[in-house]
Amino acid sequence: MFRINGDRAFPRVPSRADKVRVPVWMLVLAVAVKALALAVRWCWRHRVAVPAAVGLALFWHRFGPLGLLCLLVGLVLVAVAWRRLHPRSFRWLARWVWGRARLAFVYRWRWRPAMVHTDLAIRMPASTGDEVTFDEYFPRIRGIRSTRSVDVLRVELLPGQTPEQWAEQAEALRHVFRARRCQVQAEQHRFIRLHFHRRDTLTTPVSPADLDTPRPDGSDDGGRSEDAGTVPDLLVAGLGAVPVGRQEDGEPWTLPVRGTHLLVAGATGAGKGSVLWSIIRGLGPAVRAGLVELWVCDPKGGMELAFGEPLFARFATTTETIADLLDDAVGVMQERTERLRGRTRLHTPTTGEPLIVVVVDEIASLTAYVTDRDVKKRIGAALPLLLSQGRAPGVVVLAAVQDPRKEVLPFRDLFPVRVALRMTEPEQADL
Repeated sequence: MFRINGDRAFPRVPSRADKVRVPVWMLVLAVAVKALALAVRWCWRHRVAVPAAVGLALFWHRFGPLGLLCLLVGLVLVAVAWRRLHPRSFRWLARWVWGRARLAFVYRWRWRPAMVHTDLAIRMPASTGDEVTFDEYFPRIRGIRSTRSVDVLRVELLPGQTPEQWAEQAEALRHVFRARRCQVQAEQHRFIRLHFHRRDTLTTPVSPADLDTPRPDGSDDGGRSEDAGTVPDLLVAGLGAVPVGRQEDGEPWTLPVRGTHLLVAGATGAGKGSVLWSIIRGLGPAVRAGLVELWVCDPKGGMELAFGEPLFARFATTTETIADLLDDAVGVMQERTERLRGRTRLHTPTTGEPLIVVVVDEIASLTAYVTDRDVKKRIGAALPLLLSQGRAPGVVVLAAVQDPRKEVLPFRDLFPVRVALRMTEPEQADL
């Protein structure tokens, strides 16, 4: 970043400079050197576009317009084949090219006027005695990541600026760059990220993710892998990022299951059941392979989760049977802990010893609303044990609750991963 006047030991003193006669050849030489320096700097900033443009111009000169047309057709055919053979790397390149194009034709084109009119540029007056000018310093865009729905700019702050100043101007920036929404995300220091949402990807229902087992090279062969020994490893790795839905930027929304506990909180109708069913569906391949067992507790009498009973290893619908299920889960946890002690810090699921996922719908009905004192005591003793000790030996808890306040769910802090949906009171969102 360029030095600004405030960095100088002595500020500029307004004065009238003496006129100095300079030879014409010296002026021409100075202008030529400055123009050359600016040209080299511009070429370096556009070090991809400039060689590409020069190459196309030379190709046009050598082979004519017909040759250039054949080249473009060949590039299109190569891109189509690349997309079919290895879509992951093609998407990365396509997003990079799209991001650079939007950076050049959208953001850099309007960046300086936007910074001046939103007071995010530093303008310092400089007087020569005859006129007053301004030295202007602008925040720099250091990177861009673009998708079909959102652009993320990484911006370097000027000295003295704070992320709060940018957050105050988010609405103005949204209108300048014609986005639906602008969000400001602060990094640890010196940089911020501007999220410009161009379109809403969540207005239409999200198609379920493909659950066929991918091949190790990232391609998809419909679930048929030549190396069958790699399938369990891929399924175990997938337990750390189970597909649930789609984020605002169009990227997949995933949640971890292995090695953590998960709490989904939201008011009635907020979508807790959708999240639970999406996780259960995402665990389907691992359940089919015998690497995961679902122990499901539905205090609503089975009205919510009974549709998936054939998929569950155990299913309880009354407070007594739920207490028995939780006691058995504690027993498995303690037995595994005794056996794995000193051997590993995290259980690895196998067909002989699968990951046990204890699914509890409306957990508050078991902790705050049970009338039977003995059953409530058993449940109140089992759940904290599972939440505090079950992560490492492979007995994890997936729970849903309507009211996540501390007085309703005393051990909510034992859930490392907490998802907040729509709430009815502001205090409930403070998880």
